[in-house]
Amino acid sequence: MNPQALAILWAQWRTLANFYPRARRGGLALSLLLTAVWYGLWILFAVAASMVVAESSSRAELYGFLAPALLLAVLYWQLIPILLASTGASLDMRRLRVYPIPHAQLFRLEVLLRISISMEILILIVGVVSGMLRSPLVSGWAAFAFLPFVFFNLFASVGLRDLLTRILGRRRFREVAVVALVMISMLPQLLVYAGVPEPLKRLFDQTTLIPWPWSATAGMLAGDWGWILVAAQLAWVAAAYVFGRRQFERTLRFDEEAARARGPAGSRAPSLAEWLFRFPSTILADPLAALVEKELRSLMRSPRFRVTFLMGFVIGLMIWVSITFGRVGARGIRENFLAFVFAYSVMLLSEVSVWNVLGFDRSAAQIYWLAPVRQATVLAAKNIAAAVFVCLQLAGITLVCVVFRFPIRPSTVLEAFLVSLIFLLFLMAAGNLSSVLQPRAVDPNQNWKRSSSGRIQALLLLIYPVLSIPFVFAYFARYTWETDLAFYGVLCFTALVAAALYGVALEEASSAARNNKERILASLSQGEGPVSN
Repeated sequence: MNPQALAILWAQWRTLANFYPRARRGGLALSLLLTAVWYGLWILFAVAASMVVAESSSRAELYGFLAPALLLAVLYWQLIPILLASTGASLDMRRLRVYPIPHAQLFRLEVLLRISISMEILILIVGVVSGMLRSPLVSGWAAFAFLPFVFFNLFASVGLRDLLTRILGRRRFREVAVVALVMISMLPQLLVYAGVPEPLKRLFDQTTLIPWPWSATAGMLAGDWGWILVAAQLAWVAAAYVFGRRQFERTLRFDEEAARARGPAGSRAPSLAEWLFRFPSTILADPLAALVEKELRSLMRSPRFRVTFLMGFVIGLMIWVSITFGRVGARGIRENFLAFVFAYSVMLLSEVSVWNVLGFDRSAAQIYWLAPVRQATVLAAKNIAAAVFVCLQLAGITLVCVVFRFPIRPSTVLEAFLVSLIFLLFLMAAGNLSSVLQPRAVDPNQNWKRSSSGRIQALLLLIYPVLSIPFVFAYFARYTWETDLAFYGVLCFTALVAAALYGVALEEASSAARNNKERILASLSQGEGPVSN
């Protein structure tokens, strides 16, 4: 490996070593445990794939299993990281483009880093290879067909990520691109629940004759090493390499700050948005009103927040509409459709507005300790701003449901609003504590970065189910006693508990913020190494 690449890897290693001090050993152990569980599940899938391949009775049966499986592998490899807004480890070009490093070396490093988002598929590939070694139908040498398949996905992943990075870096294009991408990616799920139209089935049957990367790989794995499939494999790898290298070079020359600054000079904010920003000062007193207005303005200017806000509309509606009104929709889900959509949107928006409320401020958060204002007031202002955006999002979802004539009633809208706001109160109680105990600096212009720490992301697997128990009990009470009075009685009690818990958590978080000022500011001032996670 060349000296420049070694220097980059050494700098990243030192960054990680400084980022995970010994005091965080417990959090690191929890993250390792959850990682082991996650990859343990994929190992089980790999074992199952190995058994299917080894026990296939004919080459046609083996091809029938591998072709759709590899298609799903390509979709998972290319789309899932984008939908999760986390594209794994990649080179931070803003730090590296100033150094005299050959672009070819940077591209090779970027391709290797793409492995960080493909470990699950590589585990499955190992399982398939082990099954082929035990299968009497094919030779073990056929497993080499996986090599061009892997390189195709690595090159395509680099190109797709760089292309989307430039699109999302341009002003006015970011939100439209995310919404379009999410809608396209949700089409398979809609087809699963609503059924595949006959014209689409006929079109798919015709395209199966084309040697796509997955079908060509499946054919070669099944023993067909004809020149057509081999040439198709090499052609797809060459096309993916050209695409990835071209997009990588364009990203190296791309100035994100200049692209973001382009726009009509002297443009003014819409009057409706300006009214929203100034509304807190009409009902709240300073300094709380000023802090709420500042938070509303800063969140609206954050590309990361705007993208997540729009995804709350699109993903929540598309997922639950397909589940609720599809062929397998359950009656209970249909009756409480709006509550599910609202709760999902609240959880999605909480990633950028609840669990790490100081993250977007980064080192500028020191003003909260220098200004004559209580930390509890700062946290409350951020919570109020989050609640305002949640209410706007829920109102927008309701308007969409009315326009498209979904079967909702005023009573279901009211109860869905109440359930979502009480649920948000629980989340803000926990989020205020996590924001001061596990602060993490986040670039508001970075679309692919998680806002909360890895430990909080792991704890969410436990927090969300626990916080949903009171609401499940409220719906159970309505079902058992067949009266809305039981439902609203349990809901009122839950609201009182949530308010009390929020008050206690706010004071505890304020005390922790005062006692751990240096550690919080140090965490919010930390940057990343040459490799961005």
